[in-house]
Amino acid sequence: MTSESLGPIFEMICHDGKLATAQMNLTPGSDVLDVGTGNGYFATFLALNGHRVTTGEPADDDTHYAGLDWFETASKVGVADKITFKAFDAAAMPFAAEQFEAVCFFGVLHHIPEQFRAQVVSEALRVCRQGGSVAFFEPLPKTLEMAWKTDPDHPPAAVPASYLADARVQCTSVIGKLMEITLFKPAACP
Repeated sequence: MTSESLGPIFEMICHDGKLATAQMNLTPGSDVLDVGTGNGYFATFLALNGHRVTTGEPADDDTHYAGLDWFETASKVGVADKITFKAFDAAAMPFAAEQFEAVCFFGVLHHIPEQFRAQVVSEALRVCRQGGSVAFFEPLPKTLEMAWKTDPDHPPAAVPASYLADARVQCTSVIGKLMEITLFKPAACP
C-alpha cells in the first residue's frame, strides 16, 4: 500500500512533516524521537522517510488521543518494523542525553498540563543532540476549529517558545497546512 491509503489528513501531516524535516536537515537513518504516539501518523511519516523512530506516550494516558493502534497504521504502509514503541512520560524521559538527532511533538504540547510544559521542553532539549532539532507542531486556528467540532474540550494551541528557559537555543517557526511548527536548535555549550 502507499501512503495515500492513509487518507487526506495523513497527506497534510506529511506536508507539515516535510516542511519541518527540511529545516532540521535530517538525513535518512537519523534517530528520531516522536513524543505522543497517538494513531502513529507522525511516526509512520518519519519511518517512510527512512528514519529510525522511537515513539511513545505515558502508559497511563487514558485520553482518547492515546493508546491508538499505531502498529496498524504503520503496517498499512510497510514500516512497522522501523518504529519502536516505548511507554514514557515526556517530563522525565528514559533516554540518554543527546540520544536523538531530532525530537518531534506533533500536536502534543497543548495536551500536556501547563505546569509540566517547561520540564517537557527541557527534557526534549536534553535528549536532542547538539546540532539537532526539537520540533513542536501546534494546531493552527483552522485546525483547532475542525477539532472543536468533534471535541469541544480540545485545548487551545500552546506557544512552545514561552516554555523555553535556555536563551542559547535558536528558535524559528514555519506555517504548515495543519500546524505551526516551532523548531528549537540547541546551541553548543561555550
